[in-house]
Amino acid sequence: MKAAHQVISEFMDDSRFGTVIAVGNQKGGVGKTTNCVHIAAALGQRNHRCLIMDLDPAAGATKHLGVPVKSFAGTLELLTTDEALENLVVVDSMPTGVHLIPSRPQLAEIDVLLSKYLDRTRLLERPVQQARLQYDFVFLDTGPSAGFATTVAAYSTAEWFLLSAFPHPLSLGGLTEAFNDIADVRRHRNQRLEILGIVFSNVDRRATRLRASLEALVNQALPGRRFETAISQAVILPDVSGQGRTLFQLPNFSTIPVAQQYLQLSLELELRVRNRESFLAGHLQSPEPSALEQIDHTNAELLNATTTSG
Repeated sequence: MKAAHQVISEFMDDSRFGTVIAVGNQKGGVGKTTNCVHIAAALGQRNHRCLIMDLDPAAGATKHLGVPVKSFAGTLELLTTDEALENLVVVDSMPTGVHLIPSRPQLAEIDVLLSKYLDRTRLLERPVQQARLQYDFVFLDTGPSAGFATTVAAYSTAEWFLLSAFPHPLSLGGLTEAFNDIADVRRHRNQRLEILGIVFSNVDRRATRLRASLEALVNQALPGRRFETAISQAVILPDVSGQGRTLFQLPNFSTIPVAQQYLQLSLELELRVRNRESFLAGHLQSPEPSALEQIDHTNAELLNATTTSG
């Protein structure tokens, strides 16, 4: 286990921003979108600028963030016209630090609207290039179909892929398909794409034996890629989703255990992104909570210094 000062040192050595993270799983109903919007909101609480591009015609992230479907131009216009990114982001009523490019069902028709000569793997290059300059983290929330144009483009453009799973045997089937797709993309299009981690959510803390066996399977298949922080089963998550909000838009979020889990998860995620080479080489150990708190404190100090100097 690395000492806190070592973690801080590694963290400070890499000031990379504009990180692009595709979020997905080849199986629906595993908490993918809930994790996406809450991790972004947790990073926003910690003074980062985050953009969520909803690339799913089902518009899960759009609905979760309370944006009426069909009310705004968004992903469809971004990918089929020359409209600038900043003209399409939704800012009002979003979680702190989070902007959204919304989706709507018409996105399912994107293949018909695009030229047959357009390379689908490069579909996101222009908007992502714009987003890298304006945001610390860009989350590409993909649909469950690996063959859909925006999913192919997300795999081809991102440097990280974030997976979600429930601690249930059926949930792991989607992970296997995702592993195969990522390996295929690395061979043919995007060698930089790496699995950032696997988030276990909807975890019943009482089912310790099942959870331990599934975590062992994941650790064996992808050593070091499971996040130490798991997201507990909590009725409040579907409740806030139905309200079009995140936990971090509730006045009492600091007292809600699952919100604190997302904050801790966001720290783990950031540490991996900031120390990519050490993480991929298996040299980056999960730090103690106290070290993560120090990293977060350093973030706040840097933000204050930047604000003061500006």
